[in-house]
Amino acid sequence: MTWHETHQRTRIIREVEAAAAVDMSGALPWREEWAAVFGSPEGLLTALRSRWQRTCEAQLDARSGEDVFADTYRQLRRTQAGILAILRRAAETEVGHGAEVLALTGASRVPVPAKSRRLRGGPVIS
Repeated sequence: MTWHETHQRTRIIREVEAAAAVDMSGALPWREEWAAVFGSPEGLLTALRSRWQRTCEAQLDARSGEDVFADTYRQLRRTQAGILAILRRAAETEVGHGAEVLALTGASRVPVPAKSRRLRGGPVIS
C-alpha cells in the first residue's frame, strides 16, 4: 500500500467516524467511490473493527490499575460511540439481511441495498 492509499484510507475512516458521531443509528455510511479502497461495505466494516481493536490495544494498559483501565475504557466508548453503534448493529444483523447501509451523496443520505454476504467475527465490545 502506498502512502497515498494509506492517507486516502485514513481520510475515509475519519469521514465515517464524523458521520457516525452525528448519526448514532448504527447505519454504515457508504459512498460508491470508497469501493476502490475498501471493495465493499463489508470491507469498510472490517477496517472499522480493526481500528477499534488497535485503539483498545494502544490505549488500554492492564498494568495501570483497574480504576485507570476502567476510566480509559469508558472514555474510549464515549468518544467512539458512533463507530461502536455501527459495529454492534453489524454484529446483530448480517449484511444483506436487514443491515442498513447508507449511501452518502453530498448532503443527502439515501438507503441502498447491501450485498448479500455473511460477516465473520464481530466487534470487540464488552
